Amino acid sequence: MDYARRYASQRRLAGASFILIWAVVVIHDWLLLNTSDPSILFHVGYVRLAGAVGMALPLWLMWGPRAFDESAAVRLLCIVTLSCWFALLGLLNVYPPLQVGKEIVPGFFVVLFLIFTSFRLRAITATWLVGLCVVTYHTTELLQYIWNIPTPWSHWFTTGAMVLMMYFVGVVVCIQFELAARREFVFRRRLRAAKARVETASRVVKQQNERMREVVREKERFFSSAYHDIQQPLAAINLFIHSARIKLEDAHAASHDLDVIEETAGDILDMFKDIQNYSELGSYVPHLAPVDTQTVLTEVFEQYREPARSRGIEFRISERRRHPPPIESDRSLFKRALSNLVSNAIKNTSVGGVVIGWVLIGKRLRIDVWDTGVGISPVHRDAIFAEYYQINNPGRDRSKGLGLGLSIVNRVVGILPKHSIRFWSVEGRGSRFSLYTPISQSAPIIVTDGQGSATYTSVLNGKYILLCDDEPTVLEGLRRLFLSAGALVDSAESMKGFEPILADDGRVPDIIVTDIRLRDGPTGIEVAERIRQHFAWAGVLPVAFITGELVSPHALRDFAEPFVLLRKSSTPASTLAEVSRLVADRPPPGIGHVRDP
Repeated sequence: MDYARRYASQRRLAGASFILIWAVVVIHDWLLLNTSDPSILFHVGYVRLAGAVGMALPLWLMWGPRAFDESAAVRLLCIVTLSCWFALLGLLNVYPPLQVGKEIVPGFFVVLFLIFTSFRLRAITATWLVGLCVVTYHTTELLQYIWNIPTPWSHWFTTGAMVLMMYFVGVVVCIQFELAARREFVFRRRLRAAKARVETASRVVKQQNERMREVVREKERFFSSAYHDIQQPLAAINLFIHSARIKLEDAHAASHDLDVIEETAGDILDMFKDIQNYSELGSYVPHLAPVDTQTVLTEVFEQYREPARSRGIEFRISERRRHPPPIESDRSLFKRALSNLVSNAIKNTSVGGVVIGWVLIGKRLRIDVWDTGVGISPVHRDAIFAEYYQINNPGRDRSKGLGLGLSIVNRVVGILPKHSIRFWSVEGRGSRFSLYTPISQSAPIIVTDGQGSATYTSVLNGKYILLCDDEPTVLEGLRRLFLSAGALVDSAESMKGFEPILADDGRVPDIIVTDIRLRDGPTGIEVAERIRQHFAWAGVLPVAFITGELVSPHALRDFAEPFVLLRKSSTPASTLAEVSRLVADRPPPGIGHVRDP
């Protein structure tokens, strides 16, 4: 069947060539015999006509779908061949004997050539078909001698030998053609099978990848939900501790108990903060800019001075005559990496202290964090940057975190270009972790962490806050937190709770504080947008989103500024500071704002 499909056009063209050659020879016969021997012209014409009809009819049938059926195509080609061949044999008997060798015999050679080269018959078919033609040719020549037709003996010998030789050569050529066609067919079949296997494998891999992506998405959804649900009660504990501490400022015994509870809750919240930081790094795009190194070192020092003092260890910055040069880095990532190194050093140091220092090495700045802690034995050095890996914490003491600190540092260094980290350690004597950063050629813009805890109370004093959270305990804790800062608060668990407040057409809120995922009705983003639209005449209201989910800031890229994304793992002081900063940075409403009636 492959033969039939591949060679249908070639066979049709070869058959048409037969007819065309036959027609040309008919014209030649008429010109030749009309002048030399007109008496036999009609006999030759009858034979030529019979041969033409015998060839034309099967060729006409081959222009239909039969050409693509190998059995039908072979039968039709056999009829064409035999019609032409027997017509030539008939011309041997009616043509002038002296002109047979010159005018008729070459036709046999042409027929043999076309059969073996253009018809593309299988070797076994060509062998018996042409073999039949050769036998009939020699039988015809023999009968001519028996009937005493005046033809030289040498003519039969030479032409018969040539016909026989062309037969054997043609069979060999036909065999080679068939072998080549078979090899090509097998190759194409194997190629199709290989492509089919590749496509099947690709589909399987694609399906497996899709299943893996779905597993990852399901895992992320589960982890985000679990993260959110676990943080809710922890955030409530932290908020109520802050409220209780204010109420019990004179009760020292209760204050001590609250210290223990607050420290425990803070440890758990720090664990979740590490998970949050580690998760966010996967999609973080660094923003490189000149960074004032001394300012960042000072901020980290101030951040961890009290935790170090509470552990009874010394913490200081190495004194130098000059400040370190600015570096080219992402300020928040660099500070996070340095903070994690300092936090890790403090947690693993019980005697002695921790020192931050720096060394200028060519075009790079090396920032060192030295400690006199437990050190790192050689067996642990290849694994300290792995997730959840901790040394000397077999009981999984939660105050030492989850073991994500150094892995976060390692990921930060991998994200920041031209940054690297090295460490040196002696077991039992301490360690030195070194951050290598490129020096900046430009002057940095001085950026600080904003107002401290001493200023946010005055900022929020008398401000009006709309507060929304679907967790009642967290909602009450946040309400008490902002009330303690002197703010006026209206709270609700969903948009439905704000509708009476908005319908009352009261005071314009100074800020909206809302959770992102709410249990019923619109999300926190939709709540904030509706309240903004209601008070659109007063300008764009700032929004503080407080969430317990692993939400990237990129998820709020379509939300209009100003807004801030806060975590429920944040301390109450940090939450007040961020909300105060957002309120303080809001430009006052323009003069002449009139509400559309």
